Amino acid sequence: MSRLALLLAPAMAALLLAAPGPVLSQVPPKAPAAPAARAAGGHDIVGSWAAEALGQTVTASFTRQGDMIYGVVVIPDPLSGGSNTYHVAGVILGDEFAAQHASGHLLKGTLTGPDTAEAVFAPKSGPTLKLRLTRRAGP
Repeated sequence: MSRLALLLAPAMAALLLAAPGPVLSQVPPKAPAAPAARAAGGHDIVGSWAAEALGQTVTASFTRQGDMIYGVVVIPDPLSGGSNTYHVAGVILGDEFAAQHASGHLLKGTLTGPDTAEAVFAPKSGPTLKLRLTRRAGP
């Protein structure tokens, strides 16, 4: 079982096993949680990234809402001269992230520094593509 699944398992079990709680009038108000803008290690996936693979430049850009991430990954196709664009959604926990395309393609990786990440793009079928992502400057 992956580390990401191990981190999510206790929260899911707590949700499934939770008994009915007190009525709302008996629950003390909670302070709003601070937004999770950065991972525990201080690294953030938000922004534009690039990696070299098979002599081509792979690009990715991500936004974040709490632990959820949303992005676009563009992988050039050297055979056709075009590119394949994948809109992905997923989760980031600490420095580990995983995002999936609707058809099953998966990008999974680890932020290794403020401007670096190691990832693997695994298509639904076919060989995986290892990526050493570097943050790109600019908007």
